[in-house]
Amino acid sequence: MKSGLIVYLVGGVELPEEFDLAGCCKKMGFPADRVELVGSRQGYYEMEEAWHHLITKGYGNIQLLVAQTDQKCLRPIHPLVRLSG
Repeated sequence: MKSGLIVYLVGGVELPEEFDLAGCCKKMGFPADRVELVGSRQGYYEMEEAWHHLITKGYGNIQLLVAQTDQKCLRPIHPLVRLSG
């Protein structure tokens, strides 16, 4: 089963274009086959949109990570939440 991770970015900060979101998540111990971003200015606007996108693409194990960023790394602010799978 393919795994998906939704990163919900809080604080209204944008990630730099060269930011490796999937690589950063792997380093933090959250590996996934596909990582989607939900933020105020980048990625999806709503978590439900990203979740629907992953489900329609065949991802069964989907988790949610709520995090902040300082432009260099992500800092989880809540434990990982399993949405499906």
